[in-house]
Amino acid sequence: MFFNNFLTSSLLLAATASALPAEVERRATNQYLTNSHTAITELQTFYNSPRPGFWSAGWWNTANCLTLLADLRAKDSSSFLTSITDGPNGVFKHTLNSQNKDSTGALAWDDFFDDQLWWVVALVKTYDVTKDSSFLKTANDSFNAITLNDKPSNNPCGGLANAYPSEKYLVKSSTIATVLYVEAAALLATRYPAQKTYFINQAKTQWSWITQNILIDGIMQGDALTGNPPSCGNNHAFLTYIEGVALQALVALYHATNDASYLTTADTLATKLLSGKYGMMDNNKIALEFCDNDLSCNPDTAQFKGIMMRGLRTLRDAKPSAAGGQIKSFLTKNADSIWANSRQSGTNLLGQKWAGPFALGSSQALQLSSHSSATMALVEAALANM
Repeated sequence: MFFNNFLTSSLLLAATASALPAEVERRATNQYLTNSHTAITELQTFYNSPRPGFWSAGWWNTANCLTLLADLRAKDSSSFLTSITDGPNGVFKHTLNSQNKDSTGALAWDDFFDDQLWWVVALVKTYDVTKDSSFLKTANDSFNAITLNDKPSNNPCGGLANAYPSEKYLVKSSTIATVLYVEAAALLATRYPAQKTYFINQAKTQWSWITQNILIDGIMQGDALTGNPPSCGNNHAFLTYIEGVALQALVALYHATNDASYLTTADTLATKLLSGKYGMMDNNKIALEFCDNDLSCNPDTAQFKGIMMRGLRTLRDAKPSAAGGQIKSFLTKNADSIWANSRQSGTNLLGQKWAGPFALGSSQALQLSSHSSATMALVEAALANM
């Protein structure tokens, strides 16, 4: 079967070797782009394992792999990347065609709303690159299904749940589900002009809940609210991916509304984040998840840090002076550390702890989450240097 041998390492290396002179020149002036291509070559060795069309055992992790390729493809039209992403047999179209959908056209691989929302964002980004309306339609159908099925009565403390009520791992008032919903709604607002007001109102309603309960002292604190009013509890957890999605949501709201106050809020958040005071980076300003030091991350938490990097780069694109202009140097410093200290010799597999030393995860799922998260960091550094 073609897809069982889809884009093998030898094909990818051949594409690199046959790169056009202009591509070679650009890579020579942007080492982060060269390193991104190398990391993506390794990423593609996971493609279709263990499920057809997916990079990972984790459905939401696969959405983030798709997003990192779409982010890069938006600015990188090299033969290396287009040979992976474009055309009827490229990973963009193949990955969409491999999805399970319900009778409404919404994605239905699992019953977690946050997982589905990662896919909404990924499909919007892929639509922007391909201009193929099937990506946007699936994103819209999936968003509508979430809106229909997330019942306020199941969330006494407000916000969105992360799943249908029957899900045994249901988290009510989930921060990540809510902030992803804000980002998704704001992205759809600028791509469906006739429904712009509707999508903006959906985004604003949930962002209001975030500002009242989670955005505390200028930075996102807490991954959920628990209990019942008036005693809704917040654990004040600091998780890198929540910060990253909040930045993306704020930038998307700015583009949807042209209200610069959203960028001001994002600027404050990024400044707080990069201060290093909240446990999300080490003393050398290398990104750090709470589970990195003892290498206890699971395939979910190992994915988080790259999402923070995407949020920071998204903000820098919209406001280069954000966080005192230090975002680019932060992205490049982390990419440098990954490449020098957290890369396996011979395979170019990237590790979980970006400050090093390289450590191999205990399962394929964990290895892939760590590698794809670090690859995101390389991609965001490359984009910041374009």
